[in-house]
Amino acid sequence: MIVFLHSYYSIYKLEQAYDIYQDFLYAVKNKEIEKFKETIEKYKNISNNYIKTVIVTFKKYLKYIGNSLKYSYSNGGVEGLNNKIKVIKRIGFGYRSFLNLRRRILIMSNLIEIRK
Repeated sequence: MIVFLHSYYSIYKLEQAYDIYQDFLYAVKNKEIEKFKETIEKYKNISNNYIKTVIVTFKKYLKYIGNSLKYSYSNGGVEGLNNKIKVIKRIGFGYRSFLNLRRRILIMSNLIEIRK
């Protein structure tokens, strides 16, 4: 009987965590900052320590989360280019001249074409 109760409690906690996750996901996908704030307030006194940590973190960075939901700017393109440059450097094991490295980066990024 104890095993059954423990399993039931674990399923309840998992279901509760899933519902909270879905609430946050809905707010983010629909870019509803007010719904996001309401969800934080709704679950701020939850007993699950993992979820409580997430909610405290969300409260700490609420200003930045709100900006990301409000504006469509992203630094994803720059991060992708930085990653591409790091991969080129790793594959090249060092270039003799910076000019060759620069050309390789520009060619791989389709910013210049190779003359034939």
